[in-house]
Amino acid sequence: MNRRILPVLLALCLAALAAGCATGNLATPQQDAQARLLQPVPEKSVIYLLRDRGDLYITEVQVELDAQIMGNTWPNTFHRWEVPAGEHVIISFTQPPAVLRLKTAPGGVYYVWQDINVGRLREPSRLQVVDTTTARLMMDQASLLQNKPPVPAKSAAQ
Repeated sequence: MNRRILPVLLALCLAALAAGCATGNLATPQQDAQARLLQPVPEKSVIYLLRDRGDLYITEVQVELDAQIMGNTWPNTFHRWEVPAGEHVIISFTQPPAVLRLKTAPGGVYYVWQDINVGRLREPSRLQVVDTTTARLMMDQASLLQNKPPVPAKSAAQ
């Protein structure tokens, strides 16, 4: 094989692998469209976990809600969770883990930005509540992830 082609093929294989990871969990177009309506749910709270493009060196980040593994996020993706009203703990497993305690009310809709940073010269990753306008702007570039059944977790951050 030509030595100049090998690096190109390797790069293409890695890009295809990374793209496959990010798209394997996407929700259906109908679920995505419904989530973008940002509608409240009576007697429950809705939490959107939004990840923008952020740091592209970090592709997959596991997230946890109330000691349950909810899956992973990738750049330009988001989760939508319907939860009972009350206090919730969201953990983003970056280094160090980012933790947010969020008190929700029945019928409330909450938007949490998963800000991914890496490196000693940058702020650590964080989870931050944002307003509806900011959330809509982030969602314009993002895709809804399919929710998997939660898995009990033994959180390193607890």
